[in-house]
Amino acid sequence: MSVHESTGAAPELAIRGGTVVDGTGGAPYRADVGIAAGRITAVGPTVRAPRELDASGALVCPGFLDLHTHYDPQVLWDPWLTPTSWQGVTGVVAGNCGLSMAPCPPEMRGSLLRILEHVEDMPLPALEAGVDWTFTSYPEYLGRVRRAVGINFGGYVGHNAVRLHAMGEAAHDRAATPDEIDRMRTLVADALRAGALGFSTDRSGFHIGDRGRPVPSMNATQDEVEALMTVTAEVGRGICHVAPGEDFAWLYDFQPRLGRPITWSALLTYPEGSPRAPWSEKLAVHRAGREAGADVHPQVTCRPIVQRFSLADPSSFYSVPVWGELAALDTAGRLARYRDPAWRERAFRDLDSRTWVNPRWADIEIAESTAHTALIGRRVTDLAAERGTDPLAVMIDLALDDDLRTRFGITFANDDEAALRTLLTAEGCVLGLSDAGAHTGQICDAQMPVDYLAHWVRDRGLTDVATGIHRLTGEPAALLGLADRGRIAAGAAADIAVLDWDALRAMPPRRTADAPAGGERLVADPPPGLVHVLVNGTPIRLAGADATAGLTALPGRLLAPA
Repeated sequence: MSVHESTGAAPELAIRGGTVVDGTGGAPYRADVGIAAGRITAVGPTVRAPRELDASGALVCPGFLDLHTHYDPQVLWDPWLTPTSWQGVTGVVAGNCGLSMAPCPPEMRGSLLRILEHVEDMPLPALEAGVDWTFTSYPEYLGRVRRAVGINFGGYVGHNAVRLHAMGEAAHDRAATPDEIDRMRTLVADALRAGALGFSTDRSGFHIGDRGRPVPSMNATQDEVEALMTVTAEVGRGICHVAPGEDFAWLYDFQPRLGRPITWSALLTYPEGSPRAPWSEKLAVHRAGREAGADVHPQVTCRPIVQRFSLADPSSFYSVPVWGELAALDTAGRLARYRDPAWRERAFRDLDSRTWVNPRWADIEIAESTAHTALIGRRVTDLAAERGTDPLAVMIDLALDDDLRTRFGITFANDDEAALRTLLTAEGCVLGLSDAGAHTGQICDAQMPVDYLAHWVRDRGLTDVATGIHRLTGEPAALLGLADRGRIAAGAAADIAVLDWDALRAMPPRRTADAPAGGERLVADPPPGLVHVLVNGTPIRLAGADATAGLTALPGRLLAPA
């Protein structure tokens, strides 16, 4: 294929010798890429420039877009959004699941941080030390991000913050009045006009937030939710993200009336015995809705949902009422419960009932421990059999012996590879749910785009390479209305990843203590096979090595619909 495109501007930098996979899903072709002033200026057989990067034998593709992150607070202390920026991702979407940092008046800041602590496993000391609160409104928040961000950042305005701003403490306890809904609608409109990518809400029903209460969006009526989503149509920009739990079918009925795209998270596979509906039934509802014309996109992920769970903050089990009681307790209060035989009996019974979650006891292993290193890798069911007790008793006893530092590896969902093959290729489903920036002590799936390409596209032949790249670039850009992102073409933003296709491999998580206040988190190191990465024409990775240290300005921009 012979391609030659040019804006007429003289390139300042050229990526030479590579095979372009342009993000549209079209066939790869041999071409050089010229760049100037943050834009692609030329794509053609021979492009020369004062500075040239070698891409011989490599794929030249758009930088990846991560549709589902929770970097809203981390961007305030880590403009590089690590470890996501190490993975070839050049743009992220934050504010998912109804959770944004703004709008938030000073008196509700503590409540919002505690919601993030319990729902998204963000350590409260890190949040208190790292969030500078130089903003109140959502436009002010975007202004703060715009001043210092390393990769491209966009976000939804979240229902929970909007409710807290409009209703104060009452947001946690009751439905809104018509006047309060009008105030919320104004806040959403202001955010959209300032550049928010849309509106998000959490209707899942199982997220427990500040002081053990359901998150504020769960107190909203359906009329309130639809009234806020409708603001995207009235303003004429943005999409809606919904975390609907099991009640998602209404989205396919509502979207044609809304007239704006909707994405929801997430369509996952669960094992037999789970309280969740089978993935196949959900997919059938999705397909029927799409055939009827609904512009609705469930988010799917190629990664199994595996958490390194600790009893210091057992948020993974908060949807189980007896465990949800712990959300309002401090460490001493939780320790008292763990030592109480009656509570332990109730806690095991309710988990074992599988009414709220399926704990999959046989799959739980000791993942990390300081006091019991010899037990790492052992299954709790095997230990329970040896000790003549139940697996939860084993977990609690080991945790108590280790000052609650022991972590248990639990696979909750998404480990049925045959089912995943269907979901990952289903029409209308979009790749999302890395959850990067959230659950940082328990998971790290920031490497989801690399894992998808290496494990699924290359090694398992899920799709051809052009389709695989499209799903991480042009497809999410189109959903978000980002006309100048997600593709290699003259005039487009120069967000580019150069890949050594055969060497590409996702790295496993490792624990570090580099968050504010010494907070721990899991990260994934830069993957082999990631050669060069450019953000708006600025190289942040060169020849496989970090290139950010010498930069005089951060290259990230706010993502906003054209």
